[in-house]
Amino acid sequence: MSLIDVAIFNFPNDAAVLESILSGENIPHFLNNPESSIIVPGSGTRISVDEADLDRAVTVIKEAGFEQYLLV
Repeated sequence: MSLIDVAIFNFPNDAAVLESILSGENIPHFLNNPESSIIVPGSGTRISVDEADLDRAVTVIKEAGFEQYLLV
């Protein structure tokens, strides 16, 4: 398994919404730094997915309106 960061959020609440959407689409994912409350560029909550699920995850993220948070 090779994890790739696909999205980053300044606020964990926003990440939780996308996490719920990915779960609903049965896309395995991992939340990095979910307790982040310090707003420092590049240090927010990240969502990672397996490289094999990357294309599908990106499509779901765009369709859900979270495109501005994409890292890839």
